[in-house]
Amino acid sequence: MIWILAWILTLIIGVWLLHKSSGGLSLNKPNLHLVIFGYVYLLSSLIGSLLIVLEIDHSYIINKLLFPESRQLGFILVCGSFLLFAFTTVIVSKIIGFKPDLEFNKYWNAPVDEVFLSEPNKKLFFRIFLGLSVISILSVIYTLLHTSTIPLFSALLGHTADLAKGRIDAKEGYTGIVYVKNILAIGLTPLLSIVAFAYALKTRLWSWRVLFGLLFVAAVVIQVYNFEKAPTLFYMIMLILTSIFVGKLKLNLRLILLFTAVGVAYIVVMYTLLGASGSSTFLNYSQGPIGRIILTQIAPMYIFVDRFGEVYPFLHIYGLPDSILQLYHVDQMRSARVIMMDLFPEKVQEGTAGVLNTLYVGEAYATYGVWGVILGTVYLGVFVQVLYVLFVRLPKHPVFLSLFVFFIVNIPRAMVGGFSDLVINPVWIVLFTIVTFPYAVVRLKETWPKSIKKVKKSS
Repeated sequence: MIWILAWILTLIIGVWLLHKSSGGLSLNKPNLHLVIFGYVYLLSSLIGSLLIVLEIDHSYIINKLLFPESRQLGFILVCGSFLLFAFTTVIVSKIIGFKPDLEFNKYWNAPVDEVFLSEPNKKLFFRIFLGLSVISILSVIYTLLHTSTIPLFSALLGHTADLAKGRIDAKEGYTGIVYVKNILAIGLTPLLSIVAFAYALKTRLWSWRVLFGLLFVAAVVIQVYNFEKAPTLFYMIMLILTSIFVGKLKLNLRLILLFTAVGVAYIVVMYTLLGASGSSTFLNYSQGPIGRIILTQIAPMYIFVDRFGEVYPFLHIYGLPDSILQLYHVDQMRSARVIMMDLFPEKVQEGTAGVLNTLYVGEAYATYGVWGVILGTVYLGVFVQVLYVLFVRLPKHPVFLSLFVFFIVNIPRAMVGGFSDLVINPVWIVLFTIVTFPYAVVRLKETWPKSIKKVKKSS
Protein backbone atom coordinates (compact mmCIF):
# COMPACT_ATOMS: atom_id res chain seq x y z
CA MET A 1 0.00 0.00 0.00
CA ILE A 2 2.90 2.35 0.76
CA TRP A 3 4.18 1.98 -2.81
CA ILE A 4 0.79 2.81 -4.32
CA LEU A 5 0.49 5.90 -2.10
CA ALA A 6 4.00 7.03 -3.05
CA TRP A 7 3.15 6.51 -6.73
CA ILE A 8 -0.03 8.59 -6.50
CA LEU A 9 1.72 11.42 -4.64
CA THR A 10 4.55 11.40 -7.19
CA LEU A 11 2.04 11.68 -10.00
CA ILE A 12 0.11 14.54 -8.40
CA ILE A 13 3.14 16.61 -7.37
CA GLY A 14 5.01 16.03 -10.63
CA VAL A 15 2.06 17.01 -12.81
CA TRP A 16 1.48 20.15 -10.72
CA LEU A 17 5.13 21.20 -11.06
CA LEU A 18 5.20 20.61 -14.83
CA HIS A 19 1.93 22.51 -15.17
CA LYS A 20 3.54 25.49 -13.42
CA SER A 21 6.72 25.46 -15.49
CA SER A 22 5.10 24.96 -18.91
CA GLY A 23 1.99 27.11 -18.87
CA GLY A 24 -0.39 24.14 -18.81
CA LEU A 25 -0.65 20.43 -19.60
CA SER A 26 -3.55 20.12 -22.01
CA LEU A 27 -4.25 17.91 -25.02
CA ASN A 28 -5.80 20.96 -26.69
CA LYS A 29 -2.49 22.85 -26.32
CA PRO A 30 0.24 20.18 -26.49
CA ASN A 31 3.76 21.22 -25.51
CA LEU A 32 7.13 19.68 -24.69
CA HIS A 33 6.34 19.10 -21.02
CA LEU A 34 3.08 17.31 -21.82
CA VAL A 35 4.83 14.86 -24.15
CA ILE A 36 7.67 14.26 -21.68
CA PHE A 37 5.18 13.57 -18.89
CA GLY A 38 2.81 11.43 -20.95
CA TYR A 39 5.33 9.41 -22.96
CA VAL A 40 8.55 9.35 -20.93
CA TYR A 41 7.27 9.21 -17.38
CA LEU A 42 3.65 8.02 -17.30
CA LEU A 43 3.48 5.43 -20.11
CA SER A 44 7.11 4.36 -20.39
CA SER A 45 8.20 4.50 -16.74
CA LEU A 46 5.73 5.06 -13.91
CA ILE A 47 3.04 2.49 -14.80
CA GLY A 48 5.58 -0.26 -15.35
CA SER A 49 7.52 0.70 -12.22
CA LEU A 50 4.41 0.33 -10.08
CA LEU A 51 3.79 -3.15 -11.51
CA ILE A 52 7.43 -4.09 -10.89
CA VAL A 53 7.60 -2.89 -7.28
CA LEU A 54 4.30 -4.68 -6.55
CA GLU A 55 5.78 -7.82 -8.16
CA ILE A 56 2.90 -8.25 -10.62
CA ASP A 57 4.85 -7.37 -13.74
CA HIS A 58 5.28 -10.84 -15.31
CA SER A 59 8.26 -9.45 -17.22
CA TYR A 60 10.84 -11.85 -18.63
CA ILE A 61 13.48 -9.13 -18.13
CA ILE A 62 12.64 -8.49 -14.47
CA ASN A 63 12.85 -12.25 -13.87
CA LYS A 64 16.59 -11.90 -14.53
CA LEU A 65 17.16 -9.65 -11.49
CA LEU A 66 19.83 -10.98 -9.14
CA PHE A 67 18.92 -8.85 -6.11
CA PRO A 68 15.23 -8.51 -5.05
CA GLU A 69 15.85 -5.08 -3.49
CA SER A 70 16.57 -3.71 -6.98
CA ARG A 71 12.79 -3.51 -7.47
CA GLN A 72 12.47 -0.98 -4.65
CA LEU A 73 15.60 0.99 -5.54
CA GLY A 74 14.56 1.22 -9.19
CA PHE A 75 11.08 2.43 -8.22
CA ILE A 76 12.53 5.13 -5.96
CA LEU A 77 14.89 6.29 -8.72
CA VAL A 78 12.08 6.52 -11.30
CA CYS A 79 9.74 8.47 -9.00
CA GLY A 80 12.56 10.61 -7.65
CA SER A 81 13.87 11.48 -11.11
CA PHE A 82 10.39 12.56 -12.22
CA LEU A 83 9.93 14.85 -9.23
CA LEU A 84 13.46 16.26 -9.50
CA PHE A 85 13.09 16.91 -13.24
CA ALA A 86 9.78 18.73 -12.75
CA PHE A 87 11.12 20.73 -9.80
CA THR A 88 14.21 21.77 -11.78
CA THR A 89 12.07 23.16 -14.63
CA VAL A 90 10.18 25.33 -12.13
CA ILE A 91 13.42 26.67 -10.60
CA VAL A 92 14.87 27.47 -14.03
CA SER A 93 11.72 29.42 -14.92
CA LYS A 94 12.08 31.47 -11.74
CA ILE A 95 15.75 32.19 -12.37
CA ILE A 96 15.35 33.40 -15.98
CA GLY A 97 12.08 35.26 -15.36
CA PHE A 98 9.92 33.06 -17.57
CA LYS A 99 6.18 33.52 -17.06
CA PRO A 100 4.73 30.25 -18.42
CA ASP A 101 1.01 31.09 -18.42
CA LEU A 102 1.47 34.45 -20.11
CA GLU A 103 4.28 33.62 -22.55
CA PHE A 104 3.11 30.21 -23.74
CA ASN A 105 -0.45 31.42 -24.31
CA LYS A 106 0.91 34.43 -26.21
CA TYR A 107 2.99 32.11 -28.39
CA TRP A 108 0.08 29.73 -28.88
CA ASN A 109 -2.31 32.47 -30.04
CA ALA A 110 0.25 34.24 -32.26
CA PRO A 111 -0.17 33.73 -36.04
CA VAL A 112 2.54 31.99 -38.02
CA ASP A 113 4.66 34.73 -39.56
CA GLU A 114 6.82 34.34 -42.67
CA VAL A 115 8.82 37.41 -41.52
CA PHE A 116 10.26 38.03 -44.98
CA LEU A 117 8.55 41.09 -46.43
CA SER A 118 9.66 41.25 -50.06
CA GLU A 119 8.78 38.71 -52.75
CA PRO A 120 12.43 38.32 -53.92
CA ASN A 121 13.48 37.35 -50.38
CA LYS A 122 10.69 34.77 -50.17
CA LYS A 123 11.87 33.28 -53.46
CA LEU A 124 15.49 33.29 -52.25
CA PHE A 125 14.48 31.37 -49.14
CA PHE A 126 12.61 28.80 -51.24
CA ARG A 127 15.56 28.33 -53.61
CA ILE A 128 18.02 27.73 -50.76
CA PHE A 129 15.54 25.41 -49.05
CA LEU A 130 14.98 23.56 -52.34
CA GLY A 131 18.73 22.99 -52.63
CA LEU A 132 18.85 21.47 -49.15
CA SER A 133 15.82 19.31 -50.00
CA VAL A 134 17.51 17.94 -53.13
CA ILE A 135 20.57 17.05 -51.06
CA SER A 136 18.47 15.24 -48.45
CA ILE A 137 16.46 13.27 -51.04
CA LEU A 138 19.65 12.24 -52.83
CA SER A 139 21.03 11.19 -49.43
CA VAL A 140 18.04 8.88 -48.95
CA ILE A 141 18.69 7.27 -52.33
CA TYR A 142 22.41 7.00 -51.50
CA THR A 143 21.62 5.31 -48.17
CA LEU A 144 19.35 2.73 -49.77
CA LEU A 145 21.90 1.96 -52.50
CA HIS A 146 24.61 1.36 -49.89
CA THR A 147 22.50 -0.85 -47.61
CA SER A 148 22.99 -4.57 -48.18
CA THR A 149 19.64 -5.66 -46.73
CA ILE A 150 16.44 -3.58 -46.82
CA PRO A 151 13.77 -5.23 -44.62
CA LEU A 152 11.03 -2.99 -46.08
CA PHE A 153 11.53 -4.50 -49.52
CA SER A 154 11.61 -8.00 -48.01
CA ALA A 155 8.27 -7.37 -46.29
CA LEU A 156 6.70 -6.00 -49.48
CA LEU A 157 7.85 -9.12 -51.34
CA GLY A 158 6.40 -11.36 -48.62
CA HIS A 159 9.74 -12.51 -47.18
CA THR A 160 8.93 -11.94 -43.50
CA ALA A 161 10.78 -14.88 -41.94
CA ASP A 162 14.09 -13.07 -41.35
CA LEU A 163 12.88 -9.52 -40.70
CA ALA A 164 14.37 -9.39 -37.17
CA LYS A 165 17.84 -10.29 -38.41
CA GLY A 166 17.34 -8.10 -41.47
CA ARG A 167 16.85 -5.06 -39.22
CA ILE A 168 20.29 -5.62 -37.67
CA ASP A 169 21.84 -6.26 -41.09
CA ALA A 170 20.35 -2.98 -42.35
CA LYS A 171 22.28 -1.14 -39.64
CA GLU A 172 25.53 -3.09 -39.73
CA GLY A 173 25.53 -3.79 -43.47
CA TYR A 174 25.67 -0.13 -44.50
CA THR A 175 28.74 0.53 -46.66
CA GLY A 176 28.40 4.24 -47.35
CA ILE A 177 29.41 7.38 -45.49
CA VAL A 178 27.80 7.22 -42.05
CA TYR A 179 27.29 10.99 -41.81
CA VAL A 180 25.26 11.01 -45.03
CA LYS A 181 22.98 8.34 -43.62
CA ASN A 182 22.56 9.58 -40.03
CA ILE A 183 22.51 13.34 -40.60
CA LEU A 184 21.40 14.10 -44.16
CA ALA A 185 19.06 11.15 -44.77
CA ILE A 186 17.58 10.00 -41.45
CA GLY A 187 17.93 13.31 -39.60
CA LEU A 188 17.50 16.10 -42.14
CA THR A 189 14.86 14.70 -44.51
CA PRO A 190 11.98 14.41 -41.97
CA LEU A 191 12.86 17.79 -40.47
CA LEU A 192 12.88 19.55 -43.84
CA SER A 193 9.55 17.93 -44.67
CA ILE A 194 8.05 19.39 -41.48
CA VAL A 195 9.24 22.88 -42.46
CA ALA A 196 7.82 22.42 -45.97
CA PHE A 197 4.55 21.17 -44.44
CA ALA A 198 4.29 24.26 -42.22
CA TYR A 199 4.93 26.51 -45.24
CA ALA A 200 2.39 24.60 -47.35
CA LEU A 201 -0.25 25.05 -44.65
CA LYS A 202 0.60 28.71 -44.20
CA THR A 203 1.00 29.86 -47.82
CA ARG A 204 -1.06 27.24 -49.71
CA LEU A 205 1.38 27.67 -52.61
CA TRP A 206 1.73 24.71 -54.98
CA SER A 207 5.52 25.03 -54.92
CA TRP A 208 5.57 24.25 -51.20
CA ARG A 209 2.91 21.55 -51.53
CA VAL A 210 4.82 19.67 -54.23
CA LEU A 211 8.09 19.99 -52.33
CA PHE A 212 6.44 18.69 -49.17
CA GLY A 213 5.02 15.73 -51.12
CA LEU A 214 8.47 14.74 -52.36
CA LEU A 215 10.06 15.18 -48.92
CA PHE A 216 7.18 13.28 -47.29
CA VAL A 217 7.75 10.21 -49.47
CA ALA A 218 11.51 10.33 -48.85
CA ALA A 219 10.99 10.81 -45.09
CA VAL A 220 8.62 7.86 -44.77
CA VAL A 221 10.90 5.57 -46.81
CA ILE A 222 14.04 6.39 -44.81
CA GLN A 223 12.25 5.85 -41.51
CA VAL A 224 10.60 2.55 -42.36
CA TYR A 225 13.24 1.00 -44.64
CA ASN A 226 14.80 -0.99 -41.77
CA PHE A 227 11.34 -1.93 -40.50
CA GLU A 228 11.56 -0.10 -37.19
CA LYS A 229 8.08 0.62 -35.88
CA ALA A 230 8.53 3.82 -33.87
CA PRO A 231 10.15 6.37 -36.27
CA THR A 232 7.24 6.53 -38.72
CA LEU A 233 4.72 6.78 -35.90
CA PHE A 234 6.62 9.67 -34.30
CA TYR A 235 6.96 11.34 -37.69
CA MET A 236 3.18 11.31 -38.11
CA ILE A 237 2.84 12.82 -34.64
CA MET A 238 5.16 15.65 -35.75
CA LEU A 239 2.88 16.33 -38.73
CA ILE A 240 -0.16 16.44 -36.44
CA LEU A 241 1.58 18.78 -34.00
CA THR A 242 2.64 21.06 -36.84
CA SER A 243 -0.97 21.28 -38.05
CA ILE A 244 -2.05 22.17 -34.51
CA PHE A 245 0.65 24.83 -34.01
CA VAL A 246 -0.09 26.42 -37.39
CA GLY A 247 -3.75 26.62 -36.39
CA LYS A 248 -5.14 24.30 -39.07
CA LEU A 249 -6.17 21.53 -36.68
CA LYS A 250 -7.90 21.50 -33.31
CA LEU A 251 -7.87 18.34 -31.27
CA ASN A 252 -11.10 16.93 -29.89
CA LEU A 253 -12.12 13.55 -28.51
CA ARG A 254 -13.20 12.30 -31.92
CA LEU A 255 -9.86 13.14 -33.57
CA ILE A 256 -7.86 11.76 -30.65
CA LEU A 257 -9.74 8.44 -30.91
CA LEU A 258 -9.25 8.41 -34.69
CA PHE A 259 -5.49 9.05 -34.48
CA THR A 260 -5.21 6.45 -31.71
CA ALA A 261 -7.05 3.86 -33.81
CA VAL A 262 -4.79 4.52 -36.81
CA GLY A 263 -1.70 4.25 -34.61
CA VAL A 264 -2.89 0.99 -33.06
CA ALA A 265 -3.69 -0.46 -36.51
CA TYR A 266 -0.21 0.47 -37.73
CA ILE A 267 1.45 -1.18 -34.72
CA VAL A 268 -0.66 -4.33 -35.10
CA VAL A 269 0.32 -4.65 -38.77
CA MET A 270 4.02 -4.19 -37.97
CA TYR A 271 3.94 -6.71 -35.13
CA THR A 272 2.03 -9.19 -37.29
CA LEU A 273 4.65 -8.95 -40.04
CA LEU A 274 7.32 -9.60 -37.39
CA GLY A 275 5.57 -12.82 -36.38
CA ALA A 276 3.20 -11.85 -33.55
CA SER A 277 -0.28 -13.40 -33.65
CA GLY A 278 -3.35 -13.86 -31.48
CA SER A 279 -5.41 -11.35 -29.54
CA SER A 280 -3.83 -12.48 -26.25
CA THR A 281 -0.45 -11.25 -27.46
CA PHE A 282 -1.75 -7.81 -28.39
CA LEU A 283 -3.95 -7.29 -25.32
CA ASN A 284 -1.64 -8.72 -22.64
CA TYR A 285 -0.19 -5.94 -20.46
CA SER A 286 3.19 -7.70 -20.19
CA GLN A 287 3.53 -8.74 -23.85
CA GLY A 288 3.03 -7.36 -27.33
CA PRO A 289 2.62 -3.62 -28.03
CA ILE A 290 1.16 -2.78 -24.59
CA GLY A 291 3.90 -4.63 -22.73
CA ARG A 292 6.51 -3.06 -25.02
CA ILE A 293 5.41 0.42 -23.95
CA ILE A 294 4.63 0.10 -20.24
CA LEU A 295 7.02 -2.68 -19.19
CA THR A 296 9.71 -3.60 -21.71
CA GLN A 297 10.71 0.07 -22.00
CA ILE A 298 11.41 0.49 -18.27
CA ALA A 299 12.33 -3.06 -17.22
CA PRO A 300 15.96 -2.86 -18.49
CA MET A 301 16.53 0.15 -16.20
CA TYR A 302 16.04 -2.18 -13.23
CA ILE A 303 18.72 -4.46 -14.66
CA PHE A 304 21.10 -1.49 -14.87
CA VAL A 305 20.40 -0.75 -11.20
CA ASP A 306 20.75 -4.43 -10.33
CA ARG A 307 24.05 -5.08 -12.11
CA PHE A 308 26.12 -1.89 -11.92
CA GLY A 309 27.78 -1.28 -8.59
CA GLU A 310 27.43 -4.98 -7.73
CA VAL A 311 28.27 -7.23 -10.68
CA TYR A 312 29.94 -4.55 -12.80
CA PRO A 313 31.79 -1.44 -11.57
CA PHE A 314 30.36 1.98 -12.36
CA LEU A 315 31.70 3.21 -15.71
CA HIS A 316 32.62 6.75 -14.57
CA ILE A 317 34.24 8.67 -17.45
CA TYR A 318 33.91 5.68 -19.82
CA GLY A 319 30.14 6.11 -19.76
CA LEU A 320 30.24 9.74 -20.93
CA PRO A 321 29.17 10.68 -24.49
CA ASP A 322 31.42 9.45 -27.25
CA SER A 323 31.60 12.98 -28.73
CA ILE A 324 33.33 14.13 -25.53
CA LEU A 325 35.57 11.09 -25.06
CA GLN A 326 36.90 11.31 -28.62
CA LEU A 327 38.53 14.63 -27.73
CA TYR A 328 40.66 12.74 -25.20
CA HIS A 329 41.11 9.62 -27.38
CA VAL A 330 39.15 7.50 -24.92
CA ASP A 331 36.81 4.75 -26.10
CA GLN A 332 33.25 4.86 -24.81
CA MET A 333 31.77 1.84 -23.06
CA ARG A 334 28.01 1.66 -23.70
CA SER A 335 26.29 0.32 -20.60
CA ALA A 336 23.30 -0.59 -22.81
CA ARG A 337 25.61 -2.91 -24.76
CA VAL A 338 26.99 -4.43 -21.55
CA ILE A 339 23.48 -5.21 -20.29
CA MET A 340 22.41 -6.69 -23.64
CA MET A 341 25.45 -9.00 -23.63
CA ASP A 342 24.68 -9.93 -20.02
CA LEU A 343 21.03 -10.81 -20.61
CA PHE A 344 20.99 -12.05 -24.19
CA PRO A 345 24.52 -13.12 -25.24
CA GLU A 346 23.18 -15.60 -27.79
CA LYS A 347 21.21 -12.87 -29.60
CA VAL A 348 24.28 -10.64 -29.68
CA GLN A 349 26.31 -13.47 -31.21
CA GLU A 350 23.57 -14.17 -33.76
CA GLY A 351 23.56 -10.51 -34.73
CA THR A 352 19.88 -10.01 -33.88
CA ALA A 353 20.46 -7.68 -30.89
CA GLY A 354 22.59 -4.58 -30.36
CA VAL A 355 21.93 -2.47 -27.27
CA LEU A 356 19.22 -2.55 -24.58
CA ASN A 357 17.94 0.98 -24.32
CA THR A 358 15.74 2.27 -21.52
CA LEU A 359 14.95 5.39 -19.49
CA TYR A 360 17.99 7.69 -19.21
CA VAL A 361 18.16 6.85 -15.48
CA GLY A 362 19.70 3.48 -16.38
CA GLU A 363 22.75 4.86 -18.19
CA ALA A 364 23.12 7.68 -15.66
CA TYR A 365 23.16 5.13 -12.82
CA ALA A 366 25.63 2.88 -14.66
CA THR A 367 28.00 5.84 -15.01
CA TYR A 368 28.05 7.38 -11.52
CA GLY A 369 25.42 5.56 -9.45
CA VAL A 370 22.76 7.57 -7.59
CA TRP A 371 24.78 10.77 -8.00
CA GLY A 372 24.75 10.20 -11.75
CA VAL A 373 20.94 10.02 -11.68
CA ILE A 374 20.65 13.20 -9.58
CA LEU A 375 23.11 15.28 -11.61
CA GLY A 376 21.82 13.89 -14.91
CA THR A 377 18.21 14.72 -14.04
CA VAL A 378 19.08 18.26 -12.98
CA TYR A 379 20.99 18.73 -16.23
CA LEU A 380 18.01 17.47 -18.23
CA GLY A 381 15.61 19.76 -16.37
CA VAL A 382 17.80 22.80 -17.13
CA PHE A 383 18.32 21.77 -20.76
CA VAL A 384 14.63 21.12 -21.44
CA GLN A 385 13.38 24.30 -19.77
CA VAL A 386 15.96 26.59 -21.41
CA LEU A 387 15.16 25.10 -24.82
CA TYR A 388 11.43 25.43 -24.17
CA VAL A 389 11.75 29.10 -23.19
CA LEU A 390 13.99 29.76 -26.22
CA PHE A 391 11.43 28.49 -28.73
CA VAL A 392 8.48 30.14 -26.99
CA ARG A 393 10.31 33.48 -27.24
CA LEU A 394 11.49 33.03 -30.85
CA PRO A 395 9.35 34.29 -33.77
CA LYS A 396 6.63 31.84 -34.79
CA HIS A 397 8.23 31.34 -38.18
CA PRO A 398 7.77 27.97 -39.97
CA VAL A 399 11.47 27.18 -39.44
CA PHE A 400 11.49 27.74 -35.67
CA LEU A 401 8.00 26.23 -35.29
CA SER A 402 9.17 23.06 -37.06
CA LEU A 403 12.30 22.86 -34.92
CA PHE A 404 10.11 23.26 -31.84
CA VAL A 405 7.93 20.36 -32.98
CA PHE A 406 11.06 18.32 -33.78
CA PHE A 407 12.37 18.72 -30.24
CA ILE A 408 8.93 18.17 -28.67
CA VAL A 409 8.99 14.68 -30.20
CA ASN A 410 12.70 13.81 -30.23
CA ILE A 411 13.76 14.89 -26.74
CA PRO A 412 11.27 12.46 -25.15
CA ARG A 413 12.44 9.75 -27.55
CA ALA A 414 16.04 10.36 -26.51
CA MET A 415 15.12 10.29 -22.82
CA VAL A 416 13.92 6.69 -23.13
CA GLY A 417 16.87 5.76 -25.33
CA GLY A 418 19.70 6.45 -22.92
CA PHE A 419 21.55 9.41 -21.44
CA SER A 420 24.80 10.03 -23.32
CA ASP A 421 23.04 11.46 -26.41
CA LEU A 422 21.21 13.95 -24.19
CA VAL A 423 24.37 15.42 -22.65
CA ILE A 424 25.54 16.66 -26.03
CA ASN A 425 23.98 15.62 -29.31
CA PRO A 426 26.12 16.67 -32.31
CA VAL A 427 23.42 15.55 -34.77
CA TRP A 428 20.86 17.94 -33.24
CA ILE A 429 23.36 20.79 -33.39
CA VAL A 430 24.15 20.12 -37.06
CA LEU A 431 20.46 19.78 -37.99
CA PHE A 432 19.59 23.03 -36.20
CA THR A 433 22.38 24.82 -38.09
CA ILE A 434 21.39 23.43 -41.49
CA VAL A 435 17.66 24.14 -41.15
CA THR A 436 18.14 27.69 -39.88
CA PHE A 437 20.72 28.47 -42.61
CA PRO A 438 18.18 29.66 -45.27
CA TYR A 439 16.43 31.81 -42.67
CA ALA A 440 19.72 33.34 -41.50
CA VAL A 441 20.83 34.14 -45.08
CA VAL A 442 17.58 35.92 -45.97
CA ARG A 443 17.37 37.80 -42.68
CA LEU A 444 20.96 38.94 -43.13
CA LYS A 445 20.15 40.09 -46.67
CA GLU A 446 17.18 42.09 -45.33
CA THR A 447 19.00 43.75 -42.45
CA TRP A 448 22.45 44.23 -43.99
CA PRO A 449 21.60 47.24 -46.25
CA LYS A 450 19.80 48.95 -43.34
CA SER A 451 22.84 48.49 -41.12
CA ILE A 452 25.12 49.99 -43.78
CA LYS A 453 22.84 53.04 -44.18
CA LYS A 454 22.82 53.63 -40.42
CA VAL A 455 26.62 53.47 -40.30
CA LYS A 456 26.92 55.97 -43.18
CA LYS A 457 24.47 58.40 -41.59
CA SER A 458 26.23 58.27 -38.23
CA SER A 459 29.58 58.92 -39.90
